[in-house]
Amino acid sequence: MRKYLLPVLPLLALGATTASAQNALPDTPLTLRAAYSMQNDSNLFRLPSGAALPAGKSSMAEQISLTTVGVNFATTQSLQRFELDASVVDNHYQNYDYLSFTATNYAAAWRWALTPRLTGNLTAARQETLNSFADFQGFNQRNKRTETANRLDALYELTGPWRLVAGLSQGESRNEQTVVATSDSDSTGADLGLRYVFSSGSTMDVGGRATSGNYRNLTVPNASLSDDSFKQTDAFVKLHWNFSGVTVLDATLSQANRSHPNYSQRDYSGLNANAVLSWAISGKTRIRAEYARELAVYATANSNYTQTDRLALGGSWAISPKTLLSLSYTAAQIDYQGSPSGVGSQRRDQTTDTALTFSWEPVQRLNLAAALENQTRSASLPNLGYDAVVTSVSARYSF
Repeated sequence: MRKYLLPVLPLLALGATTASAQNALPDTPLTLRAAYSMQNDSNLFRLPSGAALPAGKSSMAEQISLTTVGVNFATTQSLQRFELDASVVDNHYQNYDYLSFTATNYAAAWRWALTPRLTGNLTAARQETLNSFADFQGFNQRNKRTETANRLDALYELTGPWRLVAGLSQGESRNEQTVVATSDSDSTGADLGLRYVFSSGSTMDVGGRATSGNYRNLTVPNASLSDDSFKQTDAFVKLHWNFSGVTVLDATLSQANRSHPNYSQRDYSGLNANAVLSWAISGKTRIRAEYARELAVYATANSNYTQTDRLALGGSWAISPKTLLSLSYTAAQIDYQGSPSGVGSQRRDQTTDTALTFSWEPVQRLNLAAALENQTRSASLPNLGYDAVVTSVSARYSF
């Protein structure tokens, strides 16, 4: 359910950040952690009401347990800082055991500096998840997705408030089973920009990005008009603005142009936009509002891409130094646009996601949490809507 959970995670993280700041552990280079959570999902396969169930099953509900062991490492040596977050997560499905898998995830970073004026980051990340059943409906087989991302970026202080920023990136995406709309792919990219730093600490970036990639397991020509490679350019403006010590606006506007060498029918272009307003009302209360318009590849017989308009609202309240309550609401409209044949799908989805989370740190290093979430989707095409309720409890210990 990653596609619909991702908009909510930053809102929940807002509350988690508040709790961790109030109950921070001493600064140590190495921290081990163990966690266990139990989720109950009322509609695992995101089926519409009355839909046929997988053979031999009497319910769409599932109980999922996640057992995690991980390590965090961070150290600063002179001008250099090294960070590592690695974990092994056992995902166990009670009723649909063939979906169970063990994920190995990591995020590593070297925050480097050659001189105080020339700094940057070298990062690498890997994540394993199941593909969302909202889009992949292979009920009788597991479809795990593995994504890796590597990036090198640099910032050079030119003169006065001006900065030169540049970066190189490389990524891979792999699926266990075929996903028509988002095929396995490899990509590389480069970006270059100019940053202006205001006296208040606010910044504005102007720049561009060029990306090229290949879709794996595709051969051209083919009847589906699915290309085996692509190129994309993005021109962007970014703004980080401090209105005060408690209110911050982060906004991005970019123009995306995606092209294909063999099937120009798959080309598309348009605006991406994102604006996030964070407000720390007090030391205990924070709110966050976000608007986003996102274009994403969705290459099927009747569409080339999706345009998602999303509005998210969330807040957190530190009831006490050890307890935190977070609430988030996300509504999105997803339009399936473009078509290689010229006949569009006419599909439009409306989704909502509401989540309530309570966390408690009874003693230092131990965090207990409970969450309640409701996800819905209505669609202009039949048999694509669903309603799901997810409840969870979790415990995490660091040492």
